[in-house]
This record gives sequence, C-alpha cells and structure tokens, in this order.
Amino acid sequence: MTADTIGALALLRVAGMPCAAWAAAGDPALFGRVVRHADAVERQAARARALAERVGAEVVPDARLSAAGRGAVLALRRRLHAGEAPGPADCRLLEAVPAVAAEARALLTDARRAREEERRLEEAVAAERTRVAARAWETARGDPVLRTFLEGTAPGVVADIERRLAEGGSWEGRQLRKRAAYLWRVLGRMAAKTTPRGWAGHVAVAPVGEAGGAWTLVAGKAVLGAVALGEAENVHLVRAGSGPAGLPDAPPSTLLAPAPLHFTQGDPADGSAVLRCWVVEPHAPGRLRHVVLRRTGALGRVLALLADGPVALGDVEKALLAAAPGARPADPAVLRGFLGHLAGTGVLQVCAAPRQRYGAWSPPGGALPLPTASAGAGSWFVDVYRRTDAAVGVRAADRVRDGVRVAARVAALREAGRERQTPVAWPIGTEPRPVGEVLAERLAPAGDAAPAVRGGYAGWPAAGAPDGGCGYAALLDHLAARAGEEQVDLDDALLDALGAPSADEALPPWPFDCLLRPLAGGPASPVAVLETASPAGVLDARFADGMRALDGGYGAADAYRAFLADLERRTGVRFVELLVPPLAERAANAVRRPVVTSWWTGDPDPTPYYGPAGEGARYLPLDRITVRLRDGQLVAEADGRRIVPVHHATRSPAPPYDLLMQLLLMAGLPVTRRMVRLDGLEAALPGYGRLPRLTVAGGALVVAPATWRLERARLWDQRDTALAKVRALALLRRSAGLPRHVFLRTAAGAKPVPADLDSVTAVPLVERLCARQAGDELFADEMLPGPDGLVLRDPLHGGAPVAAQLLLRLPHRARPEQLAAQAAAALLPDEAPPGVPGPAVPQGRRTAGAVNTS
Repeated sequence: MTADTIGALALLRVAGMPCAAWAAAGDPALFGRVVRHADAVERQAARARALAERVGAEVVPDARLSAAGRGAVLALRRRLHAGEAPGPADCRLLEAVPAVAAEARALLTDARRAREEERRLEEAVAAERTRVAARAWETARGDPVLRTFLEGTAPGVVADIERRLAEGGSWEGRQLRKRAAYLWRVLGRMAAKTTPRGWAGHVAVAPVGEAGGAWTLVAGKAVLGAVALGEAENVHLVRAGSGPAGLPDAPPSTLLAPAPLHFTQGDPADGSAVLRCWVVEPHAPGRLRHVVLRRTGALGRVLALLADGPVALGDVEKALLAAAPGARPADPAVLRGFLGHLAGTGVLQVCAAPRQRYGAWSPPGGALPLPTASAGAGSWFVDVYRRTDAAVGVRAADRVRDGVRVAARVAALREAGRERQTPVAWPIGTEPRPVGEVLAERLAPAGDAAPAVRGGYAGWPAAGAPDGGCGYAALLDHLAARAGEEQVDLDDALLDALGAPSADEALPPWPFDCLLRPLAGGPASPVAVLETASPAGVLDARFADGMRALDGGYGAADAYRAFLADLERRTGVRFVELLVPPLAERAANAVRRPVVTSWWTGDPDPTPYYGPAGEGARYLPLDRITVRLRDGQLVAEADGRRIVPVHHATRSPAPPYDLLMQLLLMAGLPVTRRMVRLDGLEAALPGYGRLPRLTVAGGALVVAPATWRLERARLWDQRDTALAKVRALALLRRSAGLPRHVFLRTAAGAKPVPADLDSVTAVPLVERLCARQAGDELFADEMLPGPDGLVLRDPLHGGAPVAAQLLLRLPHRARPEQLAAQAAAALLPDEAPPGVPGPAVPQGRRTAGAVNTS
C-alpha cells in the first residue's frame, strides 16, 4: 500500500475476541437481587433500632413486668439496637404492649423472608460461579480464535482442565475455579484490549481519506475481512542456540560479527588497550556477563575486519591467513580455534538469521489459518493480519489533529510545572568523548550491569508551586474545583489564560503516531479516546515486513523514511538507528522494524531487526561515535559530522543497554522522545473519590476517562463467603457510582485490567490485583467505548462487534518533503545546509540482510 502523505495510512489494532463473549459472564439481575436484599436487610436493621426505642419507651417502664421479665426485655432492646431482628420468644415478651408486639411480629416475618432470600442467593451465587466457569470452558473449546490462542500460549492449562473434568472434578473445586478464573482473564484481555499478540490482537491497514460517515473516525461499513498469518522465529532463542559449539565445522558462508555491545579502552599503540564486551550468558540467556580481554594484535586484526558489519567466516580466514611480507603464515586450524575461542567468550557472535514465513489470505468465513507445527512450540511468534473495508474519515482525522494540538499544550504546561529533578550527571564536557569511554565511567567497577529501575508513566505530578503561582498549579485548581462534574473540557482559551506553551511549541513539526480508541459519535461528540501521541514509527514497526510481504508494500514506513532522508539533505545531519538486542524470550518480537535510516549502530548484526529489507543500511560502530556539549545541549558526532540517534522499538532495554540508549537518545532531538499522555489525574489530586472525564478542543477528544479511587478497606475479607464478596462488590459499585464495565489499576500508570462489575468473575480479579501490589487504594477507569459502543465488526465471530484501536499518523495531510522543510527550520536551524564543505560522511559497508524466509 502506497502513501503520498505522512498520514495516508492508519493501522488498526483489533481485539481477537468479541466483547460480547467476555460480557456474557455478567448477570445484572443477580447483582440487582443482591443489592435489593442488602437494602432489605438494612431497612430491617433500621426498623429493629426504631423498635428498640419503642421497647425502651413503652415496654421497659411497664409496672406489670417482673424483674426477670424486665431483664429479658432489656437484653432484647440491646439486640434490637444492634440491628438484630426479634425471635418468636422475644415477641411473646412484648405482648403487654400490643402495638409493639405487632411490629415485632411483622419484623420477625420480614427477617424470615430475608433469611430465605439469603439462602436462595447463596445457591444462586454458587450456581452462577459454576455457570461462568462452564461458559469459559465452552468458549475455549468452541471458539476457534480463543482455542488457537490457548493452544499456543497455555496448552498445559487446557490439558489440566480436561484431565480434572474427566476425573469427575467440579467447577466448585479450588483448582478448577482457578483455571476458570485464568480463562476469564485471558478472555478479558482478548476482548477488551487490542495490543497485538498472536490471536489476541490483530492488525489491519485502513486508508485515510474522504469516506462516508465523515464525523466518525472509522467510517465505511467497518467490517474486518480476510486473515493471514505472519510467523517470525524467536531471535533470542535462535541466538542462544547458535553459539560457538559448531564453529570449528561451520561453512565459510557463516556470518560473524562482534558482540552487540563492545568498546576499546586505552591506546593500542602502547599495549594498554583492552576490549570490554557485555555478552549473553550461554546457560542463562536473560543475563549479561562482562568480559575484558587484552586487545592483542591478533584480536585487533579480527575486530578491524568486522568493523563495518558482519563478514563471512571464509572471508575472515582468507584475510587473516594472507601473511604480511616476511611474516610467518598462520595455521588454518589454529586460526579456526582462535576464532572459536572468541566466539566462546562472546567477543564474536554467529549471525544466525531468524526465519520468517507468511501465509496466504484466507476468507474470514472459512477455517482459521494455522501456524506451522514448529510455531506452537514457543520458538516462533505469530502475528495475525487482517483486511478491512473500513476507512478513516479525513474530517474526523482533522478533529483528532485539533484535539492533539490542545492535548500537547496541556502536557507541556504539566511538564513546565513539574518539580525539576537533578539529572543524572554524565562525565561530558565541550570536548568530544568516545561513547564507550563515557559509558565505562558510568558502569560499576566490577563491570556487571545493575538492574534497571524503570520509572514508567506515573500520571499527573503534584504542582511544583504549592502556592498556586504557576500555570500548572492553576490548572490543577481549575480541575479540582470541577471534580464533581461529569466532564471537563480544556480548550485553547483556558490554556492561553494559564500561560501554556503555544501549540507549535508543544507539538513541533514531526510525524506523530496517535493511539486512539474510536467512538461512535456525531459532530458534537468526541471522535475518539486519545491514549498516547508519540514519535512515529515505533508502534507499527514490527508489522512493516508483514505488510510488504502480504500486500506488496507499506507506504506509512516509506513516507516516514522519505521524511527523514529529506531532512538529512536539508540539514547535513545523519539519522542513525540504535539496534539493541532482545535479552528476554518474550521481548524478542518487538525488535523488528523497517529500515527508515541509512545508518545503524549498536548491534552489528542487523538481520534480527531489519529482515530481508536491510540491504540499504550501513553500520556505524559505537567506537566511532563521540558526544560533547554544544550550547548546553548534548550532541553526538561521527568523524566530525552531527548524527541524530533514533530508536524505533517498544521494549525498554536491559542494563547496560538502558544507559547506552539514554546517552545516545539524549544526544538526539527532544521531539523524538516526546510523549503526550494525560490519564492518571488522580496522582495530582489525591483527595477526591471521583475525577471527571477530561476532553479537549470543545469535546473533540477524550484525553482521560472518568476515574474512581476505591478504598480497599471497603472490599471484603478473604475469608468471607462468596455471597458476602459479591454483596460487597455490588454495594461498592452503587455507592461509588461506578459503571458496569471498567478498567482496574493498582496505581497511576499501572497495567489496566478489564472488569465487569456485574459478574462474579470480578471477585477473583480484584483479589488478584490487590495481592500482586500492596496499597490502600484501587483505581477504576470508565471503559470507553464500552461493549455497546464498538464500531468494528468481525466475521470471524459472526459479525459481532470487537474492540479496536487506531494508530493515526499526524500531520495526516502533509507530504514528507513539506514536513521535512518545516522540521529543518524549526528543529535543526543551525546545522550545515546542503553543499557546505564538511567532514566526509562516515564510511561503512552496506550489509545485506541475510534472512532465511523458508
């Protein structure tokens, strides 16, 4: 699919299961009965307390009571004050006052009915737990999408359930209840969340243009179509299994490269040089080991041969065996053993290219396309691609653009009001210093990387000026004063009054990807919920190869690459992609990306990242990159030419790669690190039980859902009965005014979990959340859109509505060269224009991406 403008194509991220399948666990009628029964019990308690007052006023003073009778009446009064209903014997004590006795008998009758209703409710809750457990199992066996997902991710759970049921197990048993709760968590993730992961979340491409239903973001019939699978071998496991064991017998075509992270320290001329590497432990692939070797002449010659990227083993041996004049020729067996030793220490890596497979398009009404047998073993990732007739209405996209500009102003005002933290000190001055030298000083003397401390998104911060003297503090005051409202809109007029940065300053000219949840509304309603707005090319990166293989192209990546190339021509800088290897099995799928820069650094082996399209990129060794301060800003250079490091992957790297990335990206452009995200207001306003929904630009976009702060003390005790837990949940929902469908969190920025508060499945879900993270509070966000407001339908589930996210690239109407001209003037005005004499472009060898697609 081609694209003439930056945002001509949008990426749909679609839930793998329909929301109706998840919502089927709810039973509003049962929860309504529980609430009505709780109200009846409370009214009876109030009547009992009122009866206690009458007993004290009308019965206790009665002279006809004996001393023993008066004592019994006083004891009854105490029980009535505690809300306890009288018994038959208690009613006989009150016969002396007929009116009081009649009220006691009526209360006794109602209490008997309430106890009978409680017994029936206990049976109903037990039956409902059995029903939802059996329903989850039926869905897991009957729905091909859920069944296929479970076969690839949790076959042990499925087998365990089958075995226990065959042995006569009951859904009321503890182990089967736990398995059912797991199935409902999986179903909730697949139905309410759209992050792509195998069959749990699919992707499709939709054009942006003039379409019917222009006021809705996803226009047209909005129906998904054909299905195709993309399979990629887990590069982390491939690398862990492609060590030096077979190097002595390896064919000459075997590609070799240095360790992904290596630096030379000292001067090779005086013999003080050492090579520092961080390599993966062979028996613990999730751990890095620090290796230090003296840089001998032989090691230096090997590294020099590999300085520009991977080289075939045969070419390395040929070059090293060619003796210099007057030198003694090397022994091939000794040389092969030396190279094997370097591979054994991790100084060299064998470039084992991961395989990729793409299937044909299958119609949605037929059988699901299945991955190959090897893909189910955990060593392959599966991505599900879809086709769709949906389009993105351009006028709705314009409303998104207007809303994002206001949201960016809010985020910029928030950042201006944040209490400034002392930045981590880097040993960098105005003179260029090699990156390896700077990084070595930051690492521990022992060389082992400390565990990374990931702050993550923490919501809105407290105002830096407690006296309200800054614009951000005034904004918080504005929101606090309207905490009781359903919805609060933030517009340009308000932000102008608060002194917020202008829209052009808050959102500079650069491609931005907006992650949106489309809403089915009219011209006066919000078109979507804005989750994030972030620099382009990250969230869709891993799907670019699949789009090219299945549809012949992916114009979104092509337009972004054209933008960067034009910006290079206008400014003379070089954009350099930082490649960081995956260091965990589950993270390996996120490293894939298209080639959008002509240079890369970091891992010398590009094949796991670029796939077969990596031929046009050149390798820039980290040893040739220097950093320095220029006008108070950190800049990176290679051979004297300014470079701008960029990184297009979603995973945060493990140490020490996290420090390397932090250092290099600090030397990039701030706009490539900018993120707009406005949920988590409760972090700045801790005293409010409910915070309103936030919209921007006259209601064009929802930027934060309504949020409720729930005290965990209002929940239940783990030892309570099932009915008591359901009652506590139902009463909490009513008293707090919660909607039925919410996302639950344990803190601002924590992973949101979908919950149906009219379902017994919410009880174990809440207990699990509270057990996983200590605290006194639980947060609930309204689910927007809810199950009844979804805009996309999937024939895989009989045309049922499915949740969707839309990745819209802004500015969607701009051509790459137009945006590059604006970015050059605004972001890099002091760089050398084209044609100005300067240092030569760093030299590097173009490296073909030798990826096996068999």
